[in-house]
Amino acid sequence: MLGPAGQPLYGDGPPSQGKRGIKVLVITAVLALIAGGGAFAFYQADPLHMFGDEPQASEALPADALFYLGVDMNPSASQKVKALQFLNHFPAFREEADLDENADVRDRLFGEALSDTECEGVSYEDTIKPWVGDKFGMALMEPAGGETDPVPVVAIQVTDEAKADDQLSKLATCVGGENVEFGHAFTGDYALLAETSELADGFANDAADNALADSSEFKADMESLGDLGIATMWVDVEGSLNVATPEILGRGGDMDNQLDMLKSKYQRVAATFRFESDAVEIATTVFGETVEISHGDNQIVELPESSVVAMSQAGGADRLGASWDDIKELAGSEGVNFDQEVADFEAETGFSLPEDLATVLGENIMFVADADGLTSEALQSEQFDAVNAGIRFTGDAEAQKALYDEVSQLLGSQEDLPLVTLEAEDGFVMASNDAYAETLKELGGDLGSSEAFTSVVDDAASKEAVFYFNWDLIEDQVIEALPGGPEIAENIEPLRAVGISADVEGDYTKIVAKVSVND
Repeated sequence: MLGPAGQPLYGDGPPSQGKRGIKVLVITAVLALIAGGGAFAFYQADPLHMFGDEPQASEALPADALFYLGVDMNPSASQKVKALQFLNHFPAFREEADLDENADVRDRLFGEALSDTECEGVSYEDTIKPWVGDKFGMALMEPAGGETDPVPVVAIQVTDEAKADDQLSKLATCVGGENVEFGHAFTGDYALLAETSELADGFANDAADNALADSSEFKADMESLGDLGIATMWVDVEGSLNVATPEILGRGGDMDNQLDMLKSKYQRVAATFRFESDAVEIATTVFGETVEISHGDNQIVELPESSVVAMSQAGGADRLGASWDDIKELAGSEGVNFDQEVADFEAETGFSLPEDLATVLGENIMFVADADGLTSEALQSEQFDAVNAGIRFTGDAEAQKALYDEVSQLLGSQEDLPLVTLEAEDGFVMASNDAYAETLKELGGDLGSSEAFTSVVDDAASKEAVFYFNWDLIEDQVIEALPGGPEIAENIEPLRAVGISADVEGDYTKIVAKVSVND
């Protein structure tokens, strides 16, 4: 962090670029961020529970953080039980993790990390357990002292500050040696670890004065997520992009313009990863300038229950209208003469943009394929009408039919992909056969109330965009075609369905991705 004159606030400034990388790895190893080989070890050592009723790690980190990640290692938390119930559906997890609801995941995380060091006489039981609490978090802070890399700081809850001070000092000496160190300081019920003692002290003082948890923006973003799960992430978009390296972003040429537009439209992102006993989901909210539109019920809920995959957008025409200027701006940021490109397209095709595209999107547009008829024989026969699939447009039926006729005339013969078309009172249908065209024309199905669908999408009718995939309906065909034998099959058989929904509420775009399993 820099003072008004651009000088580092903490000590004499951070270490050199080379030493910084080593110190980050040391801190990471000590705190088990990459324990036992990274993501797989996290998978084995989980589940964790994020944000219970007790103080959280965000209360011990400075408010000007660019990035935050927090977890709760409390083995009695409800999310821990739900996570185990979910993950135990998969034989591979049961065999590899060997965890139950009474397991101390801190032992697994810290124990494996400490075993990777060369420190003698260091163990979780003697070195960590006497003082470690349940809460853990990390943040990235702005570069200091003219450096370009963000500065990491880790917060870990302590139950005994004196023991924590003693053991962390011993670990720093053991792990760091003569050339590498990490420092620690205390604030509230947390120890902060950073690359140097000066940095740790500075972050502790900053957090005591103005913690991330006290930020009104951070609070609003957390509330936008609803119930928080095993891990929660938060990002200051503009701040993070400002310090991101060109190597990471591929910055150069038109990229700077694109980033400037991104920063102007979206300010913050929050996400949480949470379990139910029969599902897991990632909820994400983006705070920015996306316009909230008024749209009717999403018609995906009226498809047949036998629908195996479906995508539906409600209010597409209004969304296009609200986004058209942004599309033009984005194209311009990439060096495209948008108006000229549109004019050339209109001259070549006779279409008008964005008007004709708005007609296509209409009040609702759906792409769907049904499980009935979706057999390996039908697919291998290359007979398109043997499969039930189609597109349902809701809006100005007459205008949509006219556009279809224009596109057909422009493309020429359709013998290779014959489509059945029907006009409905409220729209237009294209389908693979007559029977399914009638199904899409009439709608009236009960997909929205089916158990598989509701296991992955909540209140779908109110959502602007919904994607749905029913794994159960094609499970047998897929397993039959898969190589690898019964081991693979038994680990994918528990899957039930996948759902993704998106909507805009006020200043937040909310996206929920969910996977369910069979009990």
